Amino acid sequence: MQLDALAAHGYELIFTEKMTGRTGERPEWQRCLAELRGGDTFLCWKSDRFGRSAAHVLTMLTELRGREVTVVSLTESFDLATKEGRFMFAVLAAAAEYETELRAERQAEGIAAAKRREAEGRMVPGKQRIGRPRVADPAETATLRQLVASGVNVTEAARTLKIGRSTAYELLRSA
Repeated sequence: MQLDALAAHGYELIFTEKMTGRTGERPEWQRCLAELRGGDTFLCWKSDRFGRSAAHVLTMLTELRGREVTVVSLTESFDLATKEGRFMFAVLAAAAEYETELRAERQAEGIAAAKRREAEGRMVPGKQRIGRPRVADPAETATLRQLVASGVNVTEAARTLKIGRSTAYELLRSA
């Protein structure tokens, strides 16, 4: 959705970050900043994509303005060249940071509650364990072993069971 919106505006140079950004390592972001020159326009899809915290967003906005780079948000219609536009950008950045912190807090509370229920032996109906669901149950793992033992290569056995090849190798290694 974001790429489609940016491409629709006719920009030829689009930077796409593949990482979450939680680690602070954002190589495409760094490459983008290095490419920007005075007079360029930096187009972002939405202010919450600009940075991870309101402080970071405002620091970057100030730095780009100091380099005479125009910053435009596609989904929020305000002019960052005006003090009112920068104020609205700051408010939205703070709201996005607040929302992210609330989501993380709720997730941590949910995980803690699930661990308490598991320790007390009273899981949520339909759940038997915490964490990602297993890709293959013990019966499927046994079938995988039989297929491989009978001469079927791991890739074909994985296709037969509709699991990934790396998962099949992991299952064979684990038992």
